[in-house]
Amino acid sequence: MSPVRRARTPRGVLFRISRLPDPLAWLPWEVVGNGRFDDPRRQFRVLYAAAQRRGAFIELLARLRPSLAVLARLQQVGDEEAVPKAALPSSWYQRRAVARLRLSAGQRWLDLRATETRQALRGELATTLLSLGFSDLDVSGVFGPQRTLTQTIARWAYERGYAGLAYASRLDATLTLWALFEGASFEPIGLPEPITPDDPDLVATAQLFGLVL
Repeated sequence: MSPVRRARTPRGVLFRISRLPDPLAWLPWEVVGNGRFDDPRRQFRVLYAAAQRRGAFIELLARLRPSLAVLARLQQVGDEEAVPKAALPSSWYQRRAVARLRLSAGQRWLDLRATETRQALRGELATTLLSLGFSDLDVSGVFGPQRTLTQTIARWAYERGYAGLAYASRLDATLTLWALFEGASFEPIGLPEPITPDDPDLVATAQLFGLVL
């Protein structure tokens, strides 16, 4: 069985958008469990961050796009140009800020972007994969919507001493995201940055997803 690959600790900063007053605070236990790489046993919490600032906006705002059901209904009635645009209320960005952080050196990070890692997990999690209806493990499974699988991967990594993992965004494969397991060491960089309606990354993401500011 091929060994998994470790991701190098990034030299630059990571970005996280979350609620004030402290976007880098661990979330309350009552809201833990639904994240892509949250612990299925709810024994540790996870902070999600992006290597690119715009990537943090893309990951958060994608959920506001019109659903596939709405788009399908518009297709059926022949009114595809009438796709509704969701309004992003000012309260969304007033309650949140962009935090910057730098990961401490000397920690182990599982690299889910690497083919070697997926090949190793294919063998390690074969029974789980079959029970979930997978015939194989590839990029679509590792980064896809099946949270039972992705959370199982997180648990597997945590039990083997990884501080977290690096993975590609399912929305844009050029974006690198990080899941930091509780206990991972990182340093906040500066103060949280307020989000304004003319923030270039917010504006670009809103235009991409057809959101109204």
